[in-house]
Amino acid sequence: MSFAQSSWFNDRISFRLPSVTFLNQKHTGDDDLGDMGLRIGGGHGHSKPCKACNDFRSWMQWNNLNAKNSIDSENKIKPKDGCPLDKDELGRSSWNLLHTMSVYYPEHPTTEEQSLMKNFIIGLARFYPCESCAKDFQADIKVDPPRTENRIALSEWFCRVHNRVNRKLGKPEFDCSKLYQRWLDGWPDGSCFDYQASLISMFIKPWC
Repeated sequence: MSFAQSSWFNDRISFRLPSVTFLNQKHTGDDDLGDMGLRIGGGHGHSKPCKACNDFRSWMQWNNLNAKNSIDSENKIKPKDGCPLDKDELGRSSWNLLHTMSVYYPEHPTTEEQSLMKNFIIGLARFYPCESCAKDFQADIKVDPPRTENRIALSEWFCRVHNRVNRKLGKPEFDCSKLYQRWLDGWPDGSCFDYQASLISMFIKPWC
């Protein structure tokens, strides 16, 4: 009997196969976007686990870091800077970009600008690295097409889409009336501009 087959080993070490998504990106049966006249499809396949498709814990479990006797050390492991993004990191970064883009979008966009933004959103739904996320986004676009006629319409559209994701994940929804405070102007209490207070204190402190 090998060491790995011994009862001592089995009692102390137990690995389980986590639910990990593999990179596919073929988008079989992608939805037709109807009035926009575009179909999201095609793509490439890959046989390795997709880090951008999985949260950090699932990814680490795939790498056999879920031994029962190492739970404490696993909880201390955090994503490192300079490494590929997991699904949660990718989502946060993407929403930061999209909300910021929307509040800087022109108030009176030209026809060309509206078309470019719509195509950008459609392209994002096609090429977003997390396949399950991409499919959800495709479904959202079909039911609620992008609103690109002006800044308010676009920023509120992204907020609605984000809140649908939040509801699905059991997260609190964002108050869309506060979009500009969160992503453009900063909060009324000035907390987003603490550097001003820091600069003032640099001049005041020597005199205290």
